[in-house]
Amino acid sequence: MLRHMSLKNTIFTATLMGTGLLGLSHSVNATPSINEMQGCQAVIDFVEIKSTEARSVYSEKDINVVLKGVQAYDVYIQDEIITPGLLQYVGGDNDKAEALQQQVDVYKSGLVESFKKRFPDNRFYTDVAISLNDCAKKAVPSGDALEDLKASLMKIIELAKSH
Repeated sequence: MLRHMSLKNTIFTATLMGTGLLGLSHSVNATPSINEMQGCQAVIDFVEIKSTEARSVYSEKDINVVLKGVQAYDVYIQDEIITPGLLQYVGGDNDKAEALQQQVDVYKSGLVESFKKRFPDNRFYTDVAISLNDCAKKAVPSGDALEDLKASLMKIIELAKSH
């Protein structure tokens, strides 16, 4: 999900910011797959870890803006896509859905570990905002969750550019 962007980060970030939230709209044609969204949740988990690690680098206020948006988005993904999708897949069997959720969680943990190796510094990266934006294009929350996600993405970009 996260991709190495080196010098292109600055150009892409300017384009991203100029799209007026990052290209999100309320019209999503197809329900995103559980596989896509578990990858998105892994990026969110990674942002939450970076938020904890970067408390000595960024202000508490900035960290809270980042966390509020990604945590709301995580709840949206879980409640609107992952859980219903798993239940549908197993014909409504809660025990089977829970067993699949555990597999999803193990897979997400592996992704988070690879992100930690790729991005070891205690700071945010524009790549993270880009990945979350790509996720949000596939699964767009509404209302406060959308506004909080927008604020979170903009703050991640701002903080990443400051280092």
